[in-house]
Amino acid sequence: MITASIKLATRWSGHSRFGWLTTLVITFIGAVLRFANLANPKVLVFDETYYVKDAYTLGLFGSERKWPENANAAFEAGDISGFLDSAAYVVHPPFGKWVIWLGMQPFGAESPFGWRFATALLGTLMIPLVIVIARKLIGSNFFAAVAGLLMALEGLSITLSRTAILDGILAFFVVLGFYFTILDGEQWRQRLRSTRSSSLMLRPWLLAAGLTLGLAISVKWSGLYFLAAFGLYTLVIDIWLRGKFGMPRILAIGQGFLNALTLLLPALIAYLVSWLGWILGSDGWGRNSEGNWLESLWAYHLNAFGFHTGLASDHPYQANAFQWLISLRPTAFFFERYEDGENCGLLENCTVALTAIPNLVIWFGGLLAVIWILGRNIRQLEPRSFAIAVGFLAGWLPWVFFLERTTFQFYAVVYAPFLVLALTFGIHHYWRTGIARKATNRSGVIAVLLFSTAVFATYFLSIWLALPVPDFIWRMQMLMPFWI
Repeated sequence: MITASIKLATRWSGHSRFGWLTTLVITFIGAVLRFANLANPKVLVFDETYYVKDAYTLGLFGSERKWPENANAAFEAGDISGFLDSAAYVVHPPFGKWVIWLGMQPFGAESPFGWRFATALLGTLMIPLVIVIARKLIGSNFFAAVAGLLMALEGLSITLSRTAILDGILAFFVVLGFYFTILDGEQWRQRLRSTRSSSLMLRPWLLAAGLTLGLAISVKWSGLYFLAAFGLYTLVIDIWLRGKFGMPRILAIGQGFLNALTLLLPALIAYLVSWLGWILGSDGWGRNSEGNWLESLWAYHLNAFGFHTGLASDHPYQANAFQWLISLRPTAFFFERYEDGENCGLLENCTVALTAIPNLVIWFGGLLAVIWILGRNIRQLEPRSFAIAVGFLAGWLPWVFFLERTTFQFYAVVYAPFLVLALTFGIHHYWRTGIARKATNRSGVIAVLLFSTAVFATYFLSIWLALPVPDFIWRMQMLMPFWI
């Protein structure tokens, strides 16, 4: 049945309506998984305790305010007036909290749905974004739909879309910046092929990428890794293209310098604009109203840099970059066991958990696909697949140098879309060539992979959506004893 559906879909994928129709259907599926039961848990989970309250006071004053200890219970009950007059010291830039604040506006800061609305919306918009990127990189409506379906069913992305913390927001702007980088590469290739001109050119899609990646950096500084990686990618591809078209490769250096400025300047402007509330105010933490705002901001950043590089406190759910790859220690955002039927619906007692476990089919399949892509590009550069590998490495490799720092597996949500794209790229290659060109039932193999992805999504659905289940169900979902 599934195999026949895949064969039928591939035949119909060339139809003019196939692309937008499948995009709508798959995005709807992803939206249901990200918005259903969004208001539960009705409490601030994990780092929501910082970002939600910070977002609220940021919107009120332009900079964050301190809250008294044990302020969460009152805030969760709807009393959102408990903040203090003194400024709060925060170590992440403001833009992600501005996004959370915007999501609160239609529903109120008292609403758990409002806390999480913006992250759920961006997580949903990630799906059509991945679809259009896959269509650009692979050139197939059908496999673009496959990428969208995988993105819709990816568990880490679902959980972070349903939680008002920064990493899901970061992932969206990184992938949007990646899309603009891909558009730039396509336009630049066409220009070199048609004109063979060595003159320098200001590339508008790189301006868009720089602006977008500047917003990513304004969410978390780790967005810098992607700005650097995508900038280096444009240089490598430019050198390769000039060699391919018989042009002097050394000419890419001047264009590379211009590309760096094209990325960095809008990124810097976007970053500074995100701090306008703090800059224009006089009572933000570290803001010296009598001195130069730039000196105050620089001192603030030196302080925050010291915090980030020195963060090494123990946490029960900490996991380093190598542990992310095999999902060794997923982050439990919320756990509660109810014995009296409260919050259990029709059950007499239940367990409610919210845990950021990836969809293991996508996670391990995508990792194998990334390794395969890297091997292919070592032998011969292939710009489209190389771009996917660069995105993955930008999200993972820098953290290898911070193994002693306190980090969490949910940081990996930023490279989850690149695992999806890598896996889809690999599936498409398999569809076209088979393994050693001998496979016959290729649609059947792809059907098994997609079916397995859906099975894993169903299996973990309750802990991605914080649904009440009997305790034995939750224990079955904890596949590894070290997940608990």
